Amino acid sequence: MRKLYHYPLCAFCRLVRIYLKEKALDFELIIDPPWNRKQMFSERHVFSDLPTLVDSDGIVLEGWYSIIEHMERLHRNNSLLGGTPKETAESRRIIILFNEMFFSDVVKNIVFEKVIKKHMERSSPDSSNIRKGNGDIAKYFDYISWLMDHRNYLAGDRFSLADIAAASQISCVDYVGSIKWDDYPDVKDWYVRIKSRPSFRDILLDRVPNVNPPTYYQELDF
Repeated sequence: MRKLYHYPLCAFCRLVRIYLKEKALDFELIIDPPWNRKQMFSERHVFSDLPTLVDSDGIVLEGWYSIIEHMERLHRNNSLLGGTPKETAESRRIIILFNEMFFSDVVKNIVFEKVIKKHMERSSPDSSNIRKGNGDIAKYFDYISWLMDHRNYLAGDRFSLADIAAASQISCVDYVGSIKWDDYPDVKDWYVRIKSRPSFRDILLDRVPNVNPPTYYQELDF
């Protein structure tokens, strides 16, 4: 069986987990904290980003992009990148927006500071970074609200990897209680639809030591 090395509060790990569930591909989860990685996968392996997938044929795939591209080539049914070139291009655009820009502006400044930093750098959170992250949420949520006025899902009329990527990032920020959902009803409605999918169920059960999510975190109607 495939083995997926992950950390519960890593947005990219969450993305791959949801993706594999949507594709009905079985896998075993192995927690591998980024500050304490011990597994050596190959002679060339020195350091890699989570997640890491060891496929059933022994192929090692490091990082979300490598995993998704590999699986899309092997398992073409139910493509989550879009059925047409136009859909694929739009899906990729939204994925980059959230996996690169939202992650850098928001997730890294909030989740890293509040949870990860004490393990990796043995230092206290930087409140200025947290404030910046909280302030940057609005511009992305305003954009999601605009998209929801024009389409059913982020990249078009169909659920896609764009929705998975955005929801994975947002779910990590939600875990540490940094989202004022009442300020963004359109984003909340979209997020409820995504988190209600069966593929999202295990994500909502994730917990990290000494950090508990808000009481509404795993509720589908909050």
